[in-house]
Amino acid sequence: MDSFFGSLFDMVESNNREMDRCPKCQISFVDFKRTGLLGCDYCYEHFSKSLIPTIKRVQGGLVHTGKIPKNATIEVVNKRKVDALKLKLKELIQEENFEEAAKVRDEIQELKRGLEAGDDHAE
Repeated sequence: MDSFFGSLFDMVESNNREMDRCPKCQISFVDFKRTGLLGCDYCYEHFSKSLIPTIKRVQGGLVHTGKIPKNATIEVVNKRKVDALKLKLKELIQEENFEEAAKVRDEIQELKRGLEAGDDHAE
């Protein structure tokens, strides 16, 4: 019985997504899922509730970090690590995982001390 209602809900949700179109370019979310392309810049705002989980799943997060060049200085690498650890710390606090958050906080402080001291050997 649960599977019947589950599949019925999926059908209704699918129909709603097909009928819900961007007011500017008229693309539907189903069109996006099929092609992987949005029609205009307003699509990001219009479909944000559906896009955010998809983007998180595909990219592992919502923040684009890019790649660090192989010849980057240790300072650049450590600054990038600090930024990533700050995001992790925020997530851990939201999850109320305070023990792990304290470890991450300490790691951030250690990296920052190394950056302030100009330590090119801290990794």
